[in-house]
Amino acid sequence: MNRRVILFWMIIIGGAAFRVIVSLNVPVPEIGNCSKQEVQGEGVIAADPSFAESGQVLVVDVKHISQKGSVENECPSGITIRMKTKLYPHFHYGDEIIFSGKLSAPFNFKSDTGRAFDYTGYLAKDDIFYEIKSAQVKADINSMNRDTNVTNISQWITSILYKIKRGFVDNLNQTLGEPHSALAAGLVVGEKSALGKDLLNDFRTVGLIHIVVLSGFNITIVADALRRLLTRLPRVWGIVIGGIGMILFGVLVGGGATVVRSCFMASIALGASIIRRDYHVARALLFAGCLMLIQNPLILLHDPSFQLSFLATLGLILLATPLERFFYFIPEKFGMRGIFAATFATQIFVSPFILYMMGQISIIGVVANILVLPLIPITMLAVFLTGSIGLISTFVSQICGWGAHLLLTYELFIVETFARVPYASITFPQFSGWWVVGFYIVFFLVRFKMNKPLTHLSFWSKFSNR
Repeated sequence: MNRRVILFWMIIIGGAAFRVIVSLNVPVPEIGNCSKQEVQGEGVIAADPSFAESGQVLVVDVKHISQKGSVENECPSGITIRMKTKLYPHFHYGDEIIFSGKLSAPFNFKSDTGRAFDYTGYLAKDDIFYEIKSAQVKADINSMNRDTNVTNISQWITSILYKIKRGFVDNLNQTLGEPHSALAAGLVVGEKSALGKDLLNDFRTVGLIHIVVLSGFNITIVADALRRLLTRLPRVWGIVIGGIGMILFGVLVGGGATVVRSCFMASIALGASIIRRDYHVARALLFAGCLMLIQNPLILLHDPSFQLSFLATLGLILLATPLERFFYFIPEKFGMRGIFAATFATQIFVSPFILYMMGQISIIGVVANILVLPLIPITMLAVFLTGSIGLISTFVSQICGWGAHLLLTYELFIVETFARVPYASITFPQFSGWWVVGFYIVFFLVRFKMNKPLTHLSFWSKFSNR
């Protein structure tokens, strides 16, 4: 490794470390006398709302806020508030609203297993320091006649993509019905809120929650589909259009930490193809992680999605190929050996962290993943055709929906059946985080003594071999 490369990595890693250290003392914006008071105000919905049976959650950039009933007692504006309100009417990204309710700072809480969840830090990573738990919200009628909701091209593109997403999900609801449409929306666009609390718990119990929260696995399927669709285009054009397609897809589904990391790593792979360089997946993971920390250092300590996604990918890099050789007796047909090895690799590597964070781990997750994962790519294709064709023809969409419904029925059957198995998951008492640190230290010592880590994943090598 030459000096320029060493200097490059020193700058990237040093910049990420500096940002993380500085973020340890994040100042909380002051709101004066409005804390724990009934307030009223106006704002713009700054993210795609999430919907559940109990209501909808809005993230609002505040334009004006004051104590309720007193316009003179104004509070500092320019803050972002998370608020929960009734389910109807539905609000959307970019809507200007008028709201009221009791404004307060969030507080941490404990899970059923007694583990503390840093809810305050979780919201702070998105610059949210206050919330209204039961808000009265209505559309700002005065904003209907003025075009002020979208102020730049990125907001305009985001607004268009969210409208397409809403139309896509509406078509799935009409064609597939519940709970099939909820699972379908979770698979393709990460819309998991409609699944309901009980079904979501079943997915967690059997270790399949990652397929409905749009993990790196789903992003890989989307990227591979784009690559195949663009193979007939000139090489550079295919790579560029594929990269843009993945960025737009990341915006469409909300751009969470897992999605950003996966899309970013795919973009690095595409860039490597353009300049005809080998794609070193371990370096790409480190580079993606450092850039994400430079952009938002709070995700390192306060975003479980980023933490689990990073660990799962690292587990694949270090363990998937050795385990694939170990499971030589499993047939390669339909990719069974690869799926088995990848499932074991991620389960082994993230289990200590999951146990520490949640205190519960699935013991039948490997079997459930093997039975379901081979069908996920074709299920996503069937769901995509059902939802997108529905924008043009409802009749043709219903024809595609038959196949999607059949696949989704099977997957729901596996989840619900395995979740009822006695001791499908095990709960552990709370323990010190140093045990987790010790596990990873021992793992790395043993792993690097055995042989060199895997530096190329077979999927991403497809891009550079086109």
